[in-house]
Amino acid sequence: MGIQLNDIKTLYTLHFADDQVVVAQDKEDLEFMATRLFAEYEKWGLSVNKTKTKYLCIGQKADSLHLEDNIEIGTCSEYTYLGAQIDHTGRTETEIGLRILKGRRVIGCLNSILWSKNISREKKHQIYNSIFEGIVLYGCETWQLTKGVERRLLALEMDFWRRSAGKSKMDKVRNETIRNIMQVERTIIDEIQRRQLIWYGHVERMCDERLPKMILKWTPPERRKRGRPKKTWFEGIEKAMSERNLHPGDWQDRKAWRLGTGRRRTL
Repeated sequence: MGIQLNDIKTLYTLHFADDQVVVAQDKEDLEFMATRLFAEYEKWGLSVNKTKTKYLCIGQKADSLHLEDNIEIGTCSEYTYLGAQIDHTGRTETEIGLRILKGRRVIGCLNSILWSKNISREKKHQIYNSIFEGIVLYGCETWQLTKGVERRLLALEMDFWRRSAGKSKMDKVRNETIRNIMQVERTIIDEIQRRQLIWYGHVERMCDERLPKMILKWTPPERRKRGRPKKTWFEGIEKAMSERNLHPGDWQDRKAWRLGTGRRRTL
C-alpha cells in the first residue's frame, strides 16, 4: 500500500489543514486504504464529504472507486490542491496555462494603470513584483519549462512591459527596446529558474531521511511509454545550473548558492 520511497519509508497520505490526499500505486490498494480511512474517521465522530471526495488516476483513465457499504467515489481528470492544479498527465502544462490566463486577467484589470504616464517606472516595477509575479509565478518551483511554455510566459511578460512603456504592438517596437525603456534586466524565465534553484538547494541541504528529499529523489518503478521522453524537471534544473556555472555540491554554501542562482554567465 502507498508509494514505496525506499526500503524503509512508504508514503501513504498528505495532510494540509482539513484536506487529505491518499496515494497508492494501484486501485485495489486505494480502495482498501479509503475504506479504512472512512471507518477511522467515524470512530472519532468525523465524517467525510463523499460528494467532494474524488479519485484521480495519473497516467491513464480509470473507473470510479467502489468501497464498502456501497460507497462510490467518482473520478476526475484534474483537481486543485494547495492552489495548484494537478491533472491526470502528471505534468504542469495545465497549471501553467491557468497561471498565464490569470496573468492576462491581471493585466486587463491594471490596463489603465499600466498605460498611465502619471505613474512612474519604479511604481510599475513594484506592481509587477508584488501583484503580477505573485499571481503568475505561484508554485513555479515545480514547473517543467518546455520551449513552448517559455514562449508563452515571455509573451505574457512582454505584454505587461509593453503597456507599461506606452507602446502597442502596432508601433512595432522590438522587445529589447521595450526592456531598455523599462530597465528590465531579467526575464520571467530567469526568475522562475532562480526560484527553482533556491528551492532545489534547500531540499538538497536536507538530511537523506527527510520526506521532501526522498520524494524528490524517488523514481517510479513502472516502465516509461514508448516515444521521445518529455522534458523533466531535473533537466530544467541542470540547464539552469549550467547557465550559472553552478555545480553539484555548491548548494552546501547557502549564501553563495543563493547569490549564484541570480547570476547567468555571458554566453
